[in-house]
Amino acid sequence: MSFTQALIVGPSGNTAQVNDAYEMLIASPTGLQRATLLGDAFAWNAISSDLDATDCALMVRNTSSSRLLVINRIYTWVDVATQIDIHLSTNATAFSAGGVGAAVTGVNLNTSSNKVADAGAYSDDASVTQGTLIHTLHTNETATDEFGIDYMTDDAIILGTNGCLGVDVVSEPGAAGFECTIVGYYIDV
Repeated sequence: MSFTQALIVGPSGNTAQVNDAYEMLIASPTGLQRATLLGDAFAWNAISSDLDATDCALMVRNTSSSRLLVINRIYTWVDVATQIDIHLSTNATAFSAGGVGAAVTGVNLNTSSNKVADAGAYSDDASVTQGTLIHTLHTNETATDEFGIDYMTDDAIILGTNGCLGVDVVSEPGAAGFECTIVGYYIDV
């Protein structure tokens, strides 16, 4: 089956590609792709630090009063066998009162954009109160068999104003530590 340029003209005067059976070729970008093109997609990454048992490895809070933050994926890796808890909360002061962790800056996934994320993020924070558990991941790590977990959310996690997504590591990581990345994008309310 080959595609040829059709004589089908839309209201704007554009033509559409169709195959020999006059089936139209349609390509639709994902929400993440659209947001990346607009400079509205970000990644927050936390890597090895002195993470204690039950500490929040990474938490992201949407600080926008007019846009929703859609969470697309969560990648996590820990060098010990452990449970990883993913939780949600709404908290206007999460890690803002001098949490013990480190601030994490959202990186714009469009290198030609100078937009910054309307979000706060912290890693290795013991002062974060765990929210409502929505998912639990499990690792079965050994020193010779270490694999990360790439949790695709299918854009099903949406943070409103002051909505928080946290990733907690239940057992204390070893010397190599952990890695956690949260990828999300903004949409208008």
